[in-house]
Amino acid sequence: MIEKIKQESRRYAKRQLTWFRKNKETIWLDAEDGIQNNIKIILEG
Repeated sequence: MIEKIKQESRRYAKRQLTWFRKNKETIWLDAEDGIQNNIKIILEG
């Protein structure tokens, strides 16, 4: 059962990524860029 839950969780995450990639209004942030840069991107968006 645990393996089934893990598999379904991965599938759900993949569907989410597919949906977000198709959505042109999605603002992608990079965690390695730093908080200040991400805040700047959000405010400009």
